[in-house]
Amino acid sequence: MKADAKTESEVMDALRTFVRAYRDRDLKAMLELFAPDPDVVFYGNGEDEKSIGLSGIKEQAEHDWSQSAAVSLEIRWVSVSMAGPVAWLAADLEILAEGGGVEMSLPARLTAVLERRGEKWVFMQLHVSLPTREESENK
Repeated sequence: MKADAKTESEVMDALRTFVRAYRDRDLKAMLELFAPDPDVVFYGNGEDEKSIGLSGIKEQAEHDWSQSAAVSLEIRWVSVSMAGPVAWLAADLEILAEGGGVEMSLPARLTAVLERRGEKWVFMQLHVSLPTREESENK
């Protein structure tokens, strides 16, 4: 079911905080957005980018940041839904990265599941991927 306005606003705040923390390479702020549970999952785009638990997410973020001079995520479209204390979102992003004197812009997709814990929404699962360009568009 589509999230109510309050939930959508709170979930969007969590997403925007993630985007800001990732851009600023603020590991502490980023990790505070995830549940401290041992089964929290962050999937990246690479085949080996399955991070489980906060220590795995920390390692993945540090690895990502070591591969570029700068990286930012621009939110282009978002859908937020909910049921009880669980919300999920789907977003289209643009990844802007700079490294080795080269600037890149890549379309990306982000999906996430969040759970309300007290007054805070925390990520339980987050997945970022790059859509394949090999398939023809069906519209």
